[in-house]
Amino acid sequence: MVNKLKKGKRTRNQNMKSQEISSRTIEAAESARSLIHSLSLSLEEKVTMEDQINDLLHGNNCLLDIISNSKKNYQEKLFLAYRAFLERNIDAVNERIGEL
Repeated sequence: MVNKLKKGKRTRNQNMKSQEISSRTIEAAESARSLIHSLSLSLEEKVTMEDQINDLLHGNNCLLDIISNSKKNYQEKLFLAYRAFLERNIDAVNERIGEL
């Protein structure tokens, strides 16, 4: 019985933490969408970029959930690999910025 209570409490804490992380990514996506709408771009470009932001947000949240629900002994490796992937993407963005 005690183990079930501990597991339930741990699950609630994990869910709260996941929601907090999700809300931060939603805020970041909303910031990007606001910037897109403030620029003098064609409607088609704005819609395309906003769709891509939405897809990235959804994909990120799905992948974080999938990793979180995987076997505990794989989670750290998967999160580290995902972080490395994101870092490489940030490096690519920084290179593009440097080319401007």
